[in-house]
Amino acid sequence: MNLRAKSFAALLFFLLLPAAIASAATGTPLAGSTLYPRLIRLRHASGPLKNTLLAKTGNRLYRSADEGRTFSYLASVMNIPGSKERCCSTIYELPRRIGHLKAGTLLYSGSYFSGDTPAIEIYSSSDEGANWRYLATPVKAGNKRHGLWEPEFTVAKDGSLVMFFSDETDPCCSQKLVQMRSTDGVHWGARKDTVASASQKDRPGMAIVTRLPDRTYFMSYEICGPVAHCQVYFRTSSNGLDFGDPANFGTKAVSSTGQYFAHAPANIFDPVSHRILLVGQVLYEADGTVSPQNGRFLFSRGPTRGSDPWTTRPAPVEVPTAYDNYCPNYSSALMPVRGGLLELASDYDDSHHCTSYVALLPIR
Repeated sequence: MNLRAKSFAALLFFLLLPAAIASAATGTPLAGSTLYPRLIRLRHASGPLKNTLLAKTGNRLYRSADEGRTFSYLASVMNIPGSKERCCSTIYELPRRIGHLKAGTLLYSGSYFSGDTPAIEIYSSSDEGANWRYLATPVKAGNKRHGLWEPEFTVAKDGSLVMFFSDETDPCCSQKLVQMRSTDGVHWGARKDTVASASQKDRPGMAIVTRLPDRTYFMSYEICGPVAHCQVYFRTSSNGLDFGDPANFGTKAVSSTGQYFAHAPANIFDPVSHRILLVGQVLYEADGTVSPQNGRFLFSRGPTRGSDPWTTRPAPVEVPTAYDNYCPNYSSALMPVRGGLLELASDYDDSHHCTSYVALLPIR
């Protein structure tokens, strides 16, 4: 669910919250951090920076040279004049050359106001995140009530760069998931529906796409609205462009005991266990009640197609107070590292500031 829809609920929550209650999240707070964390490994960097980790929260970037045990501040991505960043940014390393952008180029993209009009802007770095420049505005549309949110990238089988994002600007839908394609990162084609319900009130969004070793593309996303209530779904593609009938909800992510996630999912492939890992904000039991394991567990599944059930495994960062709000356990980030699994997840600290916490769970 988009951040601006949750801000009022968060304000009411904290007006009623006892002042003595502190953050319930485990892990180490990342100094100066905020919400919407992301983690990537620099697989195409040169010299000693190759295979180091890059983290981001808000527009701040951090680097780790020791598999996530420590992070140091690197840089902030500043917007161009006349533009204002709103939220929901991501960072992506190009795995191959796209136009004049060589493999290893970093892309940073988020939701912006360009003047008074919502936009998605892209910035690029050719020096492993130290310096950034404006690259493109693939889409600019809507108004203050109907925006463009949550961009994420992949490179399709045909070598083109694909951007997925949540779009509120089409009268057909309260919100839909769409994609755009580019062969150079600068010039972008028309929007194409990826998930768009026939019911106007449904709100698919927050897509993240991971390319699996068998070259299948795995997408996780939420569907908010009166029917799905922000439950987490997934679908696959053989080419990174075609994910099936947009009107189809996809497959709900459900564990073998009937548990399911709602809100703000993220996924990654773990090459050690050879499994897809899935995290969501709130974990529910089969009967619709919040699970006692809420904020403490991830889902795990082999990269098979179909509706095989998911199993649970402990989360490196525990956020047991996670609820429908733009901070606690919202769009958490996972990264397999040497010796275990790293997670970056946000929660409110004892000053009610949304902070990201990092922890590594060793392989057992």
